[in-house]
Amino acid sequence: MTSEMNENGSVNPTPADPNDETSDLDRAEFEAMLDAQDAGHAGGAEPKHGQAVTGTIVQIGDQDAFVDCGFRTELPLAVAELRDADGKLTHAIGDKVEAHVQKAGDGFKLTRAINLKEAGRKALADAWTNGTPVRGKVGDTNKGGFSVDLGGVRAFCPFSQIDLRRADDPTVFVGREFEFRILEFAEEGKNIVVSRRALLQVRRDSAATETRSTLKLGDVREGTVTRLVPFGAFIDIGGVEGLVHISQISHQRISHPGDLLKEGQAVTVKVLEMQNLGQGRSERISLSMKALASDPWPTTASSLTPGTDVEGRVTRLVDFGVFVELQPGIEGLIHISELANRRIIHPREVVNEDEAITVRIVDVDLGRRRISLSRRQAADYDGD
Repeated sequence: MTSEMNENGSVNPTPADPNDETSDLDRAEFEAMLDAQDAGHAGGAEPKHGQAVTGTIVQIGDQDAFVDCGFRTELPLAVAELRDADGKLTHAIGDKVEAHVQKAGDGFKLTRAINLKEAGRKALADAWTNGTPVRGKVGDTNKGGFSVDLGGVRAFCPFSQIDLRRADDPTVFVGREFEFRILEFAEEGKNIVVSRRALLQVRRDSAATETRSTLKLGDVREGTVTRLVPFGAFIDIGGVEGLVHISQISHQRISHPGDLLKEGQAVTVKVLEMQNLGQGRSERISLSMKALASDPWPTTASSLTPGTDVEGRVTRLVDFGVFVELQPGIEGLIHISELANRRIIHPREVVNEDEAITVRIVDVDLGRRRISLSRRQAADYDGD
């Protein structure tokens, strides 16, 4: 189309000459501009198989929902993929949804399930490279370890890598969720080995550094029982282990720490002694639970009256006599000469450990914390 100036100075349009080739060129350019505009609206590309997209749900039908991802047309997504395990619809029109493009005949559709697993493997590969913790759910036990579900990707965790200490009963971890570090990522993610212990050790080392820098004699600390041994209990007080000797567990005399404690139990302890902090196996930290417990001796012992009979429990047999617990934390001694009216060579001839017996209180020495007892002077003694 052309134009010309009239006598009034205005412009009159002139019909385009059908034989003028320039009109076809203008039309072609215009159509190209429209195509470019449409392409710009569509993100500049057609959908590609496997492409990750984020779109807006514009319609939800019985079988398919349609999602606007910025392409020329909306793509279908199976409504089943928008429902939870109970079949309840979890999305509505206008919601954003992340999905992957999948080839469907001559066209495309969206899925949130199939290629998401591949995307998960890519994320796990990045976590392995960067040392980033991943969260997983412990499944069944098998030979040597556990299966772990990392968001739909199966991994393996050896028994030795599930905790800082080997568990006597591995099934206690089944069904629980933890953070893991990926130790091995092979065969494009088909062989993944993870460790919870690696993360726990890093956190423990960090806590230990902090604990050692602030620990002082006389400190009172919260701790957790980690191990019970015949001579005491090891307590974790923040990445660092100390020992409560059996004599420091309670004012009550016990034969084994397991009589009062169990692994995993939370306890409060007092720091009695420290040696070679941070120097490996030479590090020694002595702790006490007894120091924080009230001493029953002054009150209980002062209530005992010489000449009266009381019930007790035999706690120890020694060559020279028998120790008897009268109340928790309060023991007295029966000299071997006071065990029977006849001469005996050893206390085991007449009493046994843990046996309940009646004794007479002979003397109470509060200053020396000693209580003298007699079995043969008790009113119910049978004269054996």
